Amino acid sequence: MFFTRRHFIGSATLLLGIAGCSGSTDDTPLQELYLEVLNLTDEPHTFHFVLESDDGLGQWQDFELDADALREVVIEPETDREWSGYQVVTSDKRASGSLLGQGDEQTCLQLNCRITDDDISSTMSTDRPLCNS
Repeated sequence: MFFTRRHFIGSATLLLGIAGCSGSTDDTPLQELYLEVLNLTDEPHTFHFVLESDDGLGQWQDFELDADALREVVIEPETDREWSGYQVVTSDKRASGSLLGQGDEQTCLQLNCRITDDDISSTMSTDRPLCNS
């Protein structure tokens, strides 16, 4: 097969581009996690949050959330662990998610949680306004 310098450069560029999208990070640990929790019920709730890693759970964060209230919480996790997921719990409702694949954004993340009468949901914020403040 005929292999020119142009083919080599094109192949190398393609491989580097794919490697850059593979979810590899620069080994900088998660330094800040912002929770924006919205209670859309008529009852106050105790909200529980914990980070997960391959070697177990981190420290539970517990706080009270008034009825029909919004609360922002800043968590500074242990930096000697690689966090891969999280759990959120209130009353008999539970949600979980993955922190993997966040790329360079993994030093600061923002989760938006909503508590309703039926369930609890948690999504990763894409614009992360609390990280930029």
